[in-house]
Amino acid sequence: KTDRLGPKQTIALIAQLKMSNKNWWLQVIDSLWQQRVVRYFFAAATATFVDVFIFWFVFNKLLHQQNHNMLGIMEMKAPTISLICGFSCGLLTNFMITKYFVFNHSEAKTRWQLARFILVAIIVLVCNYFLMWFLKSQLHWYATIARAVSAVTIGIFSFTAHKFFSFKL
Repeated sequence: KTDRLGPKQTIALIAQLKMSNKNWWLQVIDSLWQQRVVRYFFAAATATFVDVFIFWFVFNKLLHQQNHNMLGIMEMKAPTISLICGFSCGLLTNFMITKYFVFNHSEAKTRWQLARFILVAIIVLVCNYFLMWFLKSQLHWYATIARAVSAVTIGIFSFTAHKFFSFKL
């Protein structure tokens, strides 16, 4: 006979723990926060928010959705300028959060971490594009589903690449 708890016993034990400790959910959050991968995806979500907000702000409030002539040489479209600004701010936000809250034990110099981080970010961007293209065009997946699957799949690669390459842990 094994000492394992059955489903009913497990539920009863959890209920008993909840009653004995009213702040059990804080312990759950704390234990999740201790996981590096959870902190990494929090950093990515925060950076995505910054990226999208900066894109919206530049596109709508600074450029007023108008294309701009760059130094009399070429005209750049408002979405392109906004994408460059948003992506850059999101990338720097992601780097800072990842450096100080996710991989904070790295002893590599910051400039090398940033250079490697940017390289991985560019590779991730290209991989995301091609995986999404493959899922949508070749396997005929719905675009939003293809984007979500590519984001999660490439996100796992990104975490591993930053851990062992950008921050060398």
